[in-house]
Amino acid sequence: MGLGACDNNSGKVNNTSSPAAAENAAEVITITKAHIRATAPGQKVSGAFMTLANASSIPYALTSVSFNAAGMVELHETSMSGKMMQMRRISQVDIPANGSVELKPGSYHVMLMGLDKGLTAGTSETLTLTFSDNSQKTVEALVGDLSD
Repeated sequence: MGLGACDNNSGKVNNTSSPAAAENAAEVITITKAHIRATAPGQKVSGAFMTLANASSIPYALTSVSFNAAGMVELHETSMSGKMMQMRRISQVDIPANGSVELKPGSYHVMLMGLDKGLTAGTSETLTLTFSDNSQKTVEALVGDLSD
């Protein structure tokens, strides 16, 4: 994989090789506090939360998450619009260079929809994260209480 740089004369992207090109997001992003909210009987939707810390000087983004027990998984952001809380689907969650981002209730989070099984507190589930460079990382997420 090469790094892209803008050519000052044409504005076109030039692909160049560099030692940093060997790095990928899955290698430099650490996942902590990964957890999924437990479901009530018959509930088909839940949320996943975590902190992603980027130890690189290159910014990356979380672009998708997969979970085998969900028919659909989306990245979402919750925000205030006047006095109303709104949740909307987003295409990615930016992870700044040498920084971190927290996915938490009321902010960025992962929506797990169309669940084909209940999620029981105290168990763990595997999520696969895909980053902006198409590298992937699997993470074990603890299923917490309904209130988590």
